[in-house]
Parts: sequence; structure tokens; C-alpha cells
Amino acid sequence: MNSKLMPADFPREFDAHIYFDESSRAFAESMHEKALRDFGGDNVFTGMLSPHGIGPHPIPMFEINFPKEKFTDVVLWLMKERGNLSVLVHELTGDDLYDHTQAAMWLGPQVPLKYDVFKK
Repeated sequence: MNSKLMPADFPREFDAHIYFDESSRAFAESMHEKALRDFGGDNVFTGMLSPHGIGPHPIPMFEINFPKEKFTDVVLWLMKERGNLSVLVHELTGDDLYDHTQAAMWLGPQVPLKYDVFKK
């Protein structure tokens, strides 16, 4: 689910998925803009808002992608800025099912993901 806008050589080692619905869209848009400002030029990539579910993610969201050395900075920022939004943080190991289950860390309530998209 790489963004077409992400630089090809970006060190994408972790993902954070920030989920929202219609009632929280304005807050998510504000958080998205804040992420772009706060992490601009800081080896952290903030993806576009997806207006609908995609892949295993059943509801709208946006991603923040980052390398391991930015893990603490990004997760602490998410803890402070997420408001009531649910956030999934996971490593990118190449095993999508593992990444979204056993290696998943949730901030806020867990969003039920569509794990069947990972079955071959």
C-alpha cells in the first residue's frame, strides 16, 4: 500500500494507520496537516487521507511511514495528538498478516481489520 508520492528510497520500516469516520473527519484532516508540518523534512512520510477503506483497513485512514530511528518520536507524537482516533502502529517485516496481528500496537480502541485479504 505504498503511496505513489513516497520517495522510492524512503526507509519505510514502520507504518502508523490513523483511522477516522465522517464524524471525526475534520479532526483527522487537522491532525494530517499537523503531521505534515511537524514532520516535514524529518525522514517521516505522511500519506494522503484515504476517503474509504482499503486493503485490510475497513474505514478511512491515513498513514505515517517512518524508519526505526524515528519510532519513539512518531509514537509519542501520535499518543499526544490522536485525540479519540484509533491508531495502529506496526513494523513492516514483509509478512502482512503478522504485522497487522501479532506485531500490532494499538493506541485507542482496536479497529476490526479484514484479515482475510492476507490469505492466499
